[in-house]
Amino acid sequence: MGGIAHREDSDQSLKTLAGRLAHNVRRALYDRCMLRAASVVFWLALLAWFALAIVGGLAAMAIFPAARELPISMQGYEAFLAAEPVMGRQLVAGYLVERVFEVALQPRYVLAAITVAAFVTQLILARGEKHTETLRRTRIAALACAVAALLAGSVLLVGFRVADKKYRALAGSENFIAEAIATKPLVDAAHENASRAATAEVLALLTLAGLTAAAAASTAGGRRA
Repeated sequence: MGGIAHREDSDQSLKTLAGRLAHNVRRALYDRCMLRAASVVFWLALLAWFALAIVGGLAAMAIFPAARELPISMQGYEAFLAAEPVMGRQLVAGYLVERVFEVALQPRYVLAAITVAAFVTQLILARGEKHTETLRRTRIAALACAVAALLAGSVLLVGFRVADKKYRALAGSENFIAEAIATKPLVDAAHENASRAATAEVLALLTLAGLTAAAAASTAGGRRA
C-alpha cells in the first residue's frame, strides 16, 4: 500500500510539474508574440511620426524656391507684392507651407502617444534581457527628447503664429506696409526657434530608430549566444 501511495504522490508531482512547465511555455510564447506585436506597432508609429515631422521641411524646400520663380499673387496682398516682391513671395509661400505644418501637427501627437505606449510595452515584456540595459536607457532618453521637442515646438509655434498673424494683417493693408516690413524680423526669429525644436525632434527620432535597431541586433546576438 505504501508503494502505491508513493507512486501516486510521484505521479501527482509529475503532473503538477508538467502543468507548471506547460503554463510557463504558454506564458513565454504569449510574451514573445506580444513583444513582436509591440515592436511592429512601435516601428510603424515611429516611422509615421518621423515622416510627418519632416514633411513640413520638405514642403518648404520645394515651395520656397518655386515661389521665387513663378508669378504669384494672393488676394488681399497685391499692394504688398507690388511694393516688396521678394517678401511678398515669401509671405505667399509661407502661407502654403504653414498649411502643411498644421495638417501634420495633430497626427504627430497621436503617433507620439502610440510610440510611447508601444515602447513601454516593449520594456515590460523584455525586462529580462539585461545585456541591452545601456541601450534601453539611451532609447528612453532619445524618446523623451523627441516628445519634449514635439511639445516645445508646439509651444513655440504658438508664438510664431501670433507674430505671423500680426505680420500678415499689416501686409494686407496698403497703409501699413512699412510696419509689416518692420515686423518681419520678429516673425523670422519666432520661426527660427520653432525650426530648432522641429530639428531636435527629427534628430531624436533618428537616434531612437538607430538605437532600437542596435538593441534588436544585440538581443538577437544574445539569444544566439
